[in-house]
Amino acid sequence: MKSGYVSLIGRPNVGKSTLLNRLIKEKLAIVSDKSGTTREQIKGITNIADTQYIFFDTPGIHKPKNLMGEYMTTVSLNTLEESDVILFILDGEEVISTGDLFIYENILKVNTPFVIVINKIDKMTDEDISEKIKEIDEKLKGYSEIITLSSEYLIGVHKIYDVTKKYFTNDIWFYPEDYYTDMSVNRIVIEVIREKILLNTRDEIPHSVVVEITNVKTLPNIRHYDVTIYVERTSQKGIIIGENGKLIKKIGIESRKEIENLISKKVNLRLWVKIKKNWRKDKKFIEEMGYKI
Repeated sequence: MKSGYVSLIGRPNVGKSTLLNRLIKEKLAIVSDKSGTTREQIKGITNIADTQYIFFDTPGIHKPKNLMGEYMTTVSLNTLEESDVILFILDGEEVISTGDLFIYENILKVNTPFVIVINKIDKMTDEDISEKIKEIDEKLKGYSEIITLSSEYLIGVHKIYDVTKKYFTNDIWFYPEDYYTDMSVNRIVIEVIREKILLNTRDEIPHSVVVEITNVKTLPNIRHYDVTIYVERTSQKGIIIGENGKLIKKIGIESRKEIENLISKKVNLRLWVKIKKNWRKDKKFIEEMGYKI
């Protein structure tokens, strides 16, 4: 038996969360096209034959604009030292940016081996891939190898298991065989609701939202959740509620269906929207929401 920790790191929107879900074959990490979707380290676990793979999805690294942004970047960078191997994920369609180089510089500060992953090859020709590898060789040094894949279409994802396993040194499993994460059910419920908000809103709304479960009551055939959605401004509250409450109702229905599948039980979900001005700059409030700065 053996096991190991693998960090998925990269800029926002390079496909880290989609890749994590593909690797563990479960819907765990929120997936959307908005930057800042992942806010904390998310641990996904899968077992193949005698090997346990523990993958860390991390917030996309970017220049922070507030305390919440600083927290997200710190989480990502701290994860580098906790891993046996790092998967540095690049968007194959985009040139290597200053953001990619910032991540690369921080990878070089730790002694963890790293593998470069070129994602989104479904949108690239063979010539595009060759040019991308040339660009990597010119700008990035010290990587162990390169993997090309498309997380969205499951092309080449299987290669990650064989490549990362070479760096595992633990001869025990850290989690029971039936675990796919160590996140609590309540934390997953929060992420489900936040995802539905992300998918149904735009502009600044997704970044201004934080979700809190204020009460849970479990009965034999149903579980009741009281949930508060915090935003920073009155206008944002109006957008999330929607005309005649249509949007908040839609968010509730979509969330309830997914939560019922998660816990295999009927769910009664009650959502409230409250204003907490400038919460992303409020250290005490951020920590109360479960993000330990």
